[in-house]
Amino acid sequence: MTLFHVLGSDIPHHNHTLLRFFNEVMNRELPGDAPRQFMVVTSAPEALKVYTALHIETFTSKRALAQAVIARAADRSQRFFFHGQFNPQIWLALLSGKLRRQQAFWHIWGADFYEEGRGLKYQLFYLLRRLAQSRIAQVFATRGDLHAFQQRHPRVPTSLLYFPTRMPEAAVPGSVVSDDFTVLLGNSGDRSNRHIEGLQAIHAQFGGKVKVLVPLGYPENNQVYIDEISAAAQRLFPQGQVTLLRDKIDFDTYLHLLSRCQLGYFMFERQQGIGTLCLLIQANIPFVLNRKNPFWRDLSEQGLPVLFSEDELDAARVAEAQRQLAHCDKSSIAFFSPGYLAGWRHALSLCERERT
Repeated sequence: MTLFHVLGSDIPHHNHTLLRFFNEVMNRELPGDAPRQFMVVTSAPEALKVYTALHIETFTSKRALAQAVIARAADRSQRFFFHGQFNPQIWLALLSGKLRRQQAFWHIWGADFYEEGRGLKYQLFYLLRRLAQSRIAQVFATRGDLHAFQQRHPRVPTSLLYFPTRMPEAAVPGSVVSDDFTVLLGNSGDRSNRHIEGLQAIHAQFGGKVKVLVPLGYPENNQVYIDEISAAAQRLFPQGQVTLLRDKIDFDTYLHLLSRCQLGYFMFERQQGIGTLCLLIQANIPFVLNRKNPFWRDLSEQGLPVLFSEDELDAARVAEAQRQLAHCDKSSIAFFSPGYLAGWRHALSLCERERT
């Protein structure tokens, strides 16, 4: 039996984080008899050569990787651990039986569990994908996503598992002391961030005496949506209080950006952006979530303050949340390192052990 770890879509920032984690951490925490096998869609295969402790096979497209998975799955002793799953052909392979239940393990990364596309084509695919998601040997996810998944598929075994968020080696600097109340809005330029609703909510709750920073460097070719955000920002904050960050931001620059903020504001109606949330928590910077974001369950379970966009918010409530963050024990948070390691040891022991 061989377990193949599958990164079925070219998402460099997530894929590199996971590969780095396996290369540097899990090979030490749970070493195997041979290098772990990875199948990765990438447009830059040379960049993956730094992960010398792993055996990495690269593919130029989602379809090419899916075809390789299907070919290997013909040997029913082979197993596949799907990290995220933004690959429609894989779901169709599960649905058709080319990939069997006992071969497939899935770590939900958030976005591929949700159904935000509109139109008949999307609705048909979502229906098929739901059927396929019931044919999984084991599902791993955050507490909030497990709760949502179990509403649909109560018979599928599940386990708690957190993405190994990249954290800085040194402590994240806390919010810079400033007379300006600065809000970070969203974590990318994807429409799921609902930036315009966020700008409206910030204006309604805090008025015009704020500054708003909006990271928009990802995804590419997103100018139409950025123009929509810009128009809304000009209408609501005509004195230039909103800064649209249109370029990609490296990690260190992003940390400095966060240190300028007193509050994060995230309107997405799904679990995403946990990496940014972790950085904010470490820096004692509170944040606001949409109540439909199931990650609030994980935050509450860890005793962390949860602010919702529907609540009445003001500077006093934000200050109280900041005080609570400053006094919590960061080392005990389950989705921080080293807390998440126990989940990964459990997940790999389930996937890698031989069936008797």
